[in-house]
Amino acid sequence: MRRLVLKGVLASFLAMGALGAPVLAQNREKAWEINPYFGTLSFDEVEGEKVLEDTWDLGFRFGYHWTKHQMVEFGFYGAATENAGDLDISVDLLGGQIDYTYNFFLTRRDRVVGFATGGVGVVNISSFGFVSDPELIGEKVEFSYNFGLGIRLFGGPRTGFRFDVRRTTFKDEGLQVNYLEAAVGMTIVLGGA
Repeated sequence: MRRLVLKGVLASFLAMGALGAPVLAQNREKAWEINPYFGTLSFDEVEGEKVLEDTWDLGFRFGYHWTKHQMVEFGFYGAATENAGDLDISVDLLGGQIDYTYNFFLTRRDRVVGFATGGVGVVNISSFGFVSDPELIGEKVEFSYNFGLGIRLFGGPRTGFRFDVRRTTFKDEGLQVNYLEAAVGMTIVLGGA
């Protein structure tokens, strides 16, 4: 039921962005931007074996454009997955990030805005299940860093679609865990000079 409600809310946000009037984009100085999104997490192998199953995530980002090209962005996301091995362990990931984003304009009227982003954050890793080794179960917070690229396609003066691809890395029990996040969402620009 919860997933159905979240999908409905996200679909309505995406529909509002698609129905925006075709006018110039407003990627402006001193503007706030919000970005609800959903995506997929594709985990890399760790020491030659798959540790976590690929899954999907939901998130929310908000940022401040201090110039037309530069912005700082704060993001929050959550995902649930399972251990890819023989153990019956469920893993929840909840994270927060702060990123620097540089925007570059790909069309003359700023309707298509590409961006590069990178930053740091923390990820809360909660694992639970029925296993004989209690060390595998628990909760911890790890430092993470990320970098990525994306594009915003504006359909109106304040709304558009946003597509991101981001690589995130964190350490868990001394092992480096990497995942690739591909996300799609709506972008809404508020205020600005």
